[in-house]
Amino acid sequence: MLISGVTHILQLFVYPAEFHVLGAAAFGVVYFIIGILLLGYSRTALWLGAILPSIGGVLGIYRFIFLHPNPFTVFHVAIDLVVIPICTYNLIRKKRSS
Repeated sequence: MLISGVTHILQLFVYPAEFHVLGAAAFGVVYFIIGILLLGYSRTALWLGAILPSIGGVLGIYRFIFLHPNPFTVFHVAIDLVVIPICTYNLIRKKRSS
C-alpha cells in the first residue's frame, strides 16, 4: 500500500491534471496512510485495507477501460488484487483468535 500510495501520487507529475488523475492521486494519499496503519496491524487498518482497495480497484478498471489506459492503473489494480485477500485473510484469522 505504501508503494501504491506513492505511485498514485507520482501520476500528477506524469499526466495532465485531469479529474481522473487528481482522483487517483487522492486515493494515493489515502493508500499511503493505510499502508502506514497496516504496519501496526490493527483491525481498523485491515478493514480499510480490504475495503478501500476494492473500491479503488473497480474504479481503476473503469479508468483503464473508459478513460485513460496506462501502466500505472494496471500496476495499481495488481497491488489491490494482492492487498485485498491478504487483509481479508488476516481479518478472519484475527477474528478466530479473539
